[in-house]
Amino acid sequence: MIRTWLANEAAFDPLLRPYRVHADRVMVGMNIFLLLVCLGLAPLQGTWLEVFFIGLPTLLLAIWLQRNHAGALSTRLFMASAFMVFTGLIIHQNGGDIEGHFAAFGLIGTLLYYRDWRTIALATVVIYLHHLILGYAQTLGAPIYVFDNRNFWMLFGVHVAYFLPFVGMMGYLAIWLRREAYESQHVIALAQRIVQGNLLDDEQDVVATAQTPLITAVRMMKSRLLDLLRVMPVAAAVIRIDTESIVSVNEAWAKAIGPLEDSNIRFGQSPIWADASAWNRLMDSLRNAKQKMLTKVEVTLRRADGTSILCELSLILHEDIVPVMAILTVEDVTLRRKTEQTMQRLAFRDMLTDLPNRTSLQAGLELALDHWQVHATAFAVVMMDLDGFKPINDVHGHDAGDEVLKVVGARLLKLNRENDLAARLGGDEFVIVLHNCPTSEVAANVAQRFIDAVSQPIHINASGIKVQVGASAGVAHVTEGPALAEAILKNADTALYAAKAGGKNRVNRYSPAPVTIIAD
Repeated sequence: MIRTWLANEAAFDPLLRPYRVHADRVMVGMNIFLLLVCLGLAPLQGTWLEVFFIGLPTLLLAIWLQRNHAGALSTRLFMASAFMVFTGLIIHQNGGDIEGHFAAFGLIGTLLYYRDWRTIALATVVIYLHHLILGYAQTLGAPIYVFDNRNFWMLFGVHVAYFLPFVGMMGYLAIWLRREAYESQHVIALAQRIVQGNLLDDEQDVVATAQTPLITAVRMMKSRLLDLLRVMPVAAAVIRIDTESIVSVNEAWAKAIGPLEDSNIRFGQSPIWADASAWNRLMDSLRNAKQKMLTKVEVTLRRADGTSILCELSLILHEDIVPVMAILTVEDVTLRRKTEQTMQRLAFRDMLTDLPNRTSLQAGLELALDHWQVHATAFAVVMMDLDGFKPINDVHGHDAGDEVLKVVGARLLKLNRENDLAARLGGDEFVIVLHNCPTSEVAANVAQRFIDAVSQPIHINASGIKVQVGASAGVAHVTEGPALAEAILKNADTALYAAKAGGKNRVNRYSPAPVTIIAD
């Protein structure tokens, strides 16, 4: 039975080592305190020699054990014995008047600091041997004070009789306090594993019988956190900052990015980064962030198969734990961005020619008007319509007509200045907004260059034929007075109608009394 008890107690020793290392330091402090008490009592009975030859060596040995063997069973056993040594010394210094009470004080101190029934047992043996050997020596005339009278055997028997139940109670409490200490340490250890990201490892208890309700609750919490991490649809990883290593990832990470990287590769140097400096920039931003958090940062990553994906990264830095950790979530937004770009193109671009559409034209006109009203920057609008386009549709089909419109759109973009806007209004009608255009003559010359470019022959790749179209243009120039986008477009359309009526393939500038101008 005793062997079983010792084996069970030994199983708890590694679990409680951090707690008992701290207790060793506390016990050294208590030894210093007891030595000071002995020094204070020394003048009463003239016990200076006993203090220096018993108390001081006991303290020095306790200090040595604490520094060299902290947390060891031998250190605990000596500290418990040292308590009893000082107890016996103080009893001697008080003439044997407080032997029972002070021994109890020593056992209580040992119980509180170590919670180990082995230290209680040894402390009891030490105090009993002290009373037996030195107490008997007192009856033989030795100047040692253990009991306050010479009726030794009766006093010793009474002392043992009333002290044993107290010792049993101390041992029983030590076992249960030890279990509570283990529980606290194990809960802390589990919590550390959770905050450090070690969620994917199966936890094995060192002592299977120590499944207290609190530990069970913490393990259940850990299991639920693990389940939550696993079922998260967003890829998540826990990164250890000092080593830049991946501590754990969820299943979504393995599906979105790939399996765990080689643990010897620093995370910032991992091949998942399309930009090798991306991780360092993210960490600099994260450390400078007020709440130690970054959300929805767009970064290009590489999957394990080498394909690039556009991702939104969110990072949370936990500097209140050791080692410092960061939680990283990654969402693949490649498809979403492509969809958004498609929707953007549908909303603002002409799907056939890829020119800005009527909505974009309206925005461009409003911008030009703002510059005109705020900075008096003159601008012009050129409305252009193709000549001879309908016969191409009728003869060669609408596919050929669509190819012609694409080529015309490409030619307009090639000639268009960076700040100007060339848009398809609909059908074979196009509009160009010329920003910072000082005169209508300048606008007419630009319009003529557009007409010359459009009039060049066009090769239809699908059928191998060559066709040719012309163009007419109307120019509305804004230089003075209030203006509205609708009115400007109407003026340009009026000038275009006059150009077509005047023989086509020409430019006409709008004026209250329109004058047809054929550019050289």
